[in-house]
Amino acid sequence: MLKIIHTTYRYDELTQKLSDEKYDIFYHLGWAGVDAKDKNDISMQLSNIRTSLDMLKLSRHLECNLFLAAGTVAEYVFNEHIIDFTKKQTPNDVYGAVKTSVHYLLEIVAEQLGQDMIWTVLPSTYGEGRTTGNILTYTITTLLEGSRPKYGNLQSMWDFAYVTDVAKAIIKIAESGRHNMTYGIGSGTHQTLRKYICTIRDLIDPKLPLGIGELENSAGKRGDMNILPSSCINIEPLTRDTGWKPAVTFEEGIKKTIQYYKDMKMR
Repeated sequence: MLKIIHTTYRYDELTQKLSDEKYDIFYHLGWAGVDAKDKNDISMQLSNIRTSLDMLKLSRHLECNLFLAAGTVAEYVFNEHIIDFTKKQTPNDVYGAVKTSVHYLLEIVAEQLGQDMIWTVLPSTYGEGRTTGNILTYTITTLLEGSRPKYGNLQSMWDFAYVTDVAKAIIKIAESGRHNMTYGIGSGTHQTLRKYICTIRDLIDPKLPLGIGELENSAGKRGDMNILPSSCINIEPLTRDTGWKPAVTFEEGIKKTIQYYKDMKMR
């Protein structure tokens, strides 16, 4: 039976509240500071380290068979399009750097505790109900307000996945994924950010202007790397080990998302 526990409980309160029952899988999906304005808030991001380690210890205390934690493509911002999870991470903000740190810390402590775990690398996720901003929600809400959204050159290759596909993938990974592995979740398709943004504009109103190229590209370079930031995930290992495949195309998912924001605007 799936139980959802409110995340504002302190560690000792959670331990006491949950200890009377048996659980198979511990999903640690919470994170403070996922909104764009908070991703470089060092204090907020560092608070996630203690929380994540506490949740791992709690999963061991509850004798769970598996601890599943959520990583992010922000760990691998600069890569040659398709992310190779065996290579060094290349975060470009504090959020991605702390996610990377937590990944390593959890692996080390899990081994010390004898707790099986899986690390999932989540894609840029969109859908109805999202309250934290990303380029898709910014585009939709700006166009629906009758304003002109502004961007850099939008040449980066990207992977956006619909929220229900991501949720189902997480469940399949916990149920049938190989323990102590890293799995990337994605849509299985990649295209430039420009194409995604133009699709959204065309679905709302093809005549609306887009300010592509009106802003300086903010991601820039990191060290001696001179490649565009990218977010493209190879889902073949995930499909091979779990049988999961994405079910919602970008066009289908973004139509539902646009309608959600239209309905919100009319309330």
